Amino acid sequence: MNASAETPGTTPEHPTDTDAAVTAVIAGWNDRAHDEPASPSDTGAAASAHARPTVRWGALVWSLLFGALAGTALWIMLDPDRREATGEWLTTLSPLAAALYAVVVLGIIVALFGIVGLIRRGERATR
Repeated sequence: MNASAETPGTTPEHPTDTDAAVTAVIAGWNDRAHDEPASPSDTGAAASAHARPTVRWGALVWSLLFGALAGTALWIMLDPDRREATGEWLTTLSPLAAALYAVVVLGIIVALFGIVGLIRRGERATR
């Protein structure tokens, strides 16, 4: 059956470059290109196409810290005896002890930043 290019709803006898490209895409020729690189220079492109998502270690560490603080606060607030004991402890706290506790908390925060930095450095080294 020979169809002319003017007949609506039919394809021409000789496909154009655009038709050939569309047919090749529809046939799935690019699926093979994503699965295996065509040359050794394409291995970097294929590896980046299949890279796993990055874990946000800073967010994970900070969420664990805030979760622990929220859990402790909830544990204290649920029992009236613990709440009263904590209030009494805070009112009898000396300024020197409060400053030392603040230094300890600051040290913990700095240590968390260091741990997250080490984890990121190790993660970059494996890439």
